[in-house]
Amino acid sequence: MKYTVLAAILIAGCTDSATQTQTPATNQAPTPDKTELAPWGGLNVQFAGQPLADAKQIVVLLHGYGASQQDLIPLGQYIGVEQQCQVFPEAPIALPTGGYAWATEEEHWKSSTSQIVALVKELHDSNQNAKIAVGGFSQGATLASLLATDPELPVDDLFLYSPAWLEFETELPEKIKPDVLLAHGRLDQVLPFLDSQLLRNALDRRQANVNWIAFNDGHTIPMQVIEATRDKLQR
Repeated sequence: MKYTVLAAILIAGCTDSATQTQTPATNQAPTPDKTELAPWGGLNVQFAGQPLADAKQIVVLLHGYGASQQDLIPLGQYIGVEQQCQVFPEAPIALPTGGYAWATEEEHWKSSTSQIVALVKELHDSNQNAKIAVGGFSQGATLASLLATDPELPVDDLFLYSPAWLEFETELPEKIKPDVLLAHGRLDQVLPFLDSQLLRNALDRRQANVNWIAFNDGHTIPMQVIEATRDKLQR
């Protein structure tokens, strides 16, 4: 599927005490064993909020095509709750027009999924008492949806904002473990509203607990969806 560059999300006037940005953690030099990923799945990662070791909740947010790890920081500021560590990885593929992508070819989905899985596992190993949520917008949401195929992954919630449908239902387990918040605009001109409807149907057939939010807007994350995300994280 061909993706187009996304407009930035602007959330004005949102502040939260749990969102003071820490020094970004970047991936280190590769280890001698080339089969092992560098720290944080080999991704450039920025942290905000509570220190990882002290957090009771970890939220990973995956940006869309053509954006960067900075793109969802305003969203993180609004959904941040007490004792939450927020993690903003940057997609590994630099685009000639600027920004980054998780996939520009079919095989990139597998490699980017492996990197996010490695990141999630390392976060869990660093703090096994914290609950982990993974969310994403557009291409980032598409990537996050693929995590539902791994029943052993320590993810409690998936927040999928306007994803594409990659027809991976045969790879899903019989029962999906994470709760899923799935939202898509009926007027979306970038990724079809139908894609999320197909994803929702697949999740329902796999007994997933899905909060489905269809809204009358385009390729964006409206306040209705942001508030639903924050409410879920506060439970």
